[in-house]
Amino acid sequence: MITNTLMTTLNAVMVPAINATPTQPPGMENVTMILGWILWAAGLVLFVYFIFGLVTAGRNRRRGDEVEAPVWPLVAAALLGAAGAIWNMITGG
Repeated sequence: MITNTLMTTLNAVMVPAINATPTQPPGMENVTMILGWILWAAGLVLFVYFIFGLVTAGRNRRRGDEVEAPVWPLVAAALLGAAGAIWNMITGG
């Protein structure tokens, strides 16, 4: 009963939507630039690690050894991409 009344009251009151567009504080441009460099360097390291994993898997396959696919660099690259997207959403970039 109380929840019904509360919901009816909340539905009757027209609350305007909040504009949640993020803006950077002054002086944050350098931090954003440095974090962009870090994300770029991490992506490069993951790419090199993935290529190294492919070469290692090919070499092991040729020798007849056990072959492991380089999955961890791909998982880390997906997390890195998500981190970049989340950072852009937070900073409005």
